[in-house]
Amino acid sequence: MKVKFVASPIMSLAETMKSEATEFFRAHGIDLEESQNPEALIVLSGGSEEIAKDYLKPGIMLIPYGTANGLAASLEIQSYALEQGLNVPLVSELTDNYIKWLTIFENLKRQKAGLIGKPSSWLIKSGDYTILNQLQIPYVEIPLEELNGLLQEEQVLADDIWNKASSSNIEKEEVVKGTKVYTALQKVIEKYELTAFALRCFDMAVQLKITGCLSLSLFNTKKIPAACEGDVESLVTMMVANELMGTPGFMINLARKNHPEYTFAHCTIALDLVDNYSLTTHFETGYNVGINGQLPEGVYTAFRMGKDKKYKYFVGETVEKPHVENMCRTQITLHLKENPFRRSIGNHMVLVPGDWSKELALLEEFGWQLI
Repeated sequence: MKVKFVASPIMSLAETMKSEATEFFRAHGIDLEESQNPEALIVLSGGSEEIAKDYLKPGIMLIPYGTANGLAASLEIQSYALEQGLNVPLVSELTDNYIKWLTIFENLKRQKAGLIGKPSSWLIKSGDYTILNQLQIPYVEIPLEELNGLLQEEQVLADDIWNKASSSNIEKEEVVKGTKVYTALQKVIEKYELTAFALRCFDMAVQLKITGCLSLSLFNTKKIPAACEGDVESLVTMMVANELMGTPGFMINLARKNHPEYTFAHCTIALDLVDNYSLTTHFETGYNVGINGQLPEGVYTAFRMGKDKKYKYFVGETVEKPHVENMCRTQITLHLKENPFRRSIGNHMVLVPGDWSKELALLEEFGWQLI
């Protein structure tokens, strides 16, 4: 992380505190690099306000360290910045939850996302690459044609998927065909050293009658975030989920709303998130393989991160509902106290087990705007 240490010119312990801060962050996997164009100001003491003023810009973080009035100085610096119309977040404590977010943002910079095919044409907002650039996530664009040239069946994998399914209303040969995308993706991941990817999957379904649902399910099960439809913002959200919650989660559409009950669905899900699964077709096209997973009952969190540090999250508890045929295959209905969709952040969100509201609320202290 690029930083500037600021301290009072008369602070005799400034160099010692600087060394302590550097070691503290390094112990949490965050390497500090001094820069004249910093992402954060490490405020070591009072009396540093005038020095800090020269480095203020939109989005720069104030991180007070130690007990030499760096926190008090940060409050003064932030209030000045706000009067100048600058959004300057203050990371007011360095407890585990705060450090976790700093670590996540640093880890994202060390990853490499693959955008395999352009985002689907209907993602008029969600396919924007801006969030990748703003979070400094390295990425590479890969033509879909390259993937299509690597398709190869994997019988052993197909047998395993088939045998573990609770039921199926498709032929086994469709599962074998579905593994072609998995083997091709594996080769692309290895070639480009990807840690996550988004796939323009509908073109393959329409042109080749092979869906990506099975393959995306398998990679998400392996903790390699894999987003459908080339959705860039959902991919970043899944990458964050993988870091924070230990799973890329379940990429969902809002399929039906009857407040306070909200039904979400999609045709693929990580297999370690479900009690069991059955094999069926992809919903929209009726082709190849879709995953109908049975999610455990309980509490779930859905969230979505977008460009310009905007995000949304909500928590709900499952409601038992019969499976609907005319809908994406894996389905879950949640009871929500309030309607979270009065203002939208995109058509997909990412669902994870458990209540993560406390952790997600902290994003506001890093300058993110909850919508």
